[in-house]
Amino acid sequence: MMAEPKKSQRPVPTPTPLTQPFWEAAKNEQLVLQFDRQTGATQFWPRPVSMNSGRGEMDWRECSGKGALYAWTRVHVPFRGFEDEAPYIVGAVDLVEGARIVARLVNTRIEDLTPGMKFRVAWEALADDINMYVFEPDR
Repeated sequence: MMAEPKKSQRPVPTPTPLTQPFWEAAKNEQLVLQFDRQTGATQFWPRPVSMNSGRGEMDWRECSGKGALYAWTRVHVPFRGFEDEAPYIVGAVDLVEGARIVARLVNTRIEDLTPGMKFRVAWEALADDINMYVFEPDR
């Protein structure tokens, strides 16, 4: 009798003190970004200081999760843990709030993608307390 093929194990992020607010919001399927108090600029990934002003005065705010597709690619040689999903699409989405996020694109085909196409954040549960952001077309 042949054994069932083992499903690849996706990596699960480990929150740090800096990223904890992001992952706490993600548990509730909310996308939050850091906003620079001085300039109002957003940034993604979380950092201890603003990329715009160099200051540490940052606020976490919920954002719409909506944006426009900037660029994309089809991944044929998968990252560890994504072997069962290859090929898959990764794209850069420019959020209306100003940050650019790179993530997997789901519920779409590469043939249907166009520059500026509207996308919205969606969520995949990776563990009981970790949801991972992906983007899907905003139809």
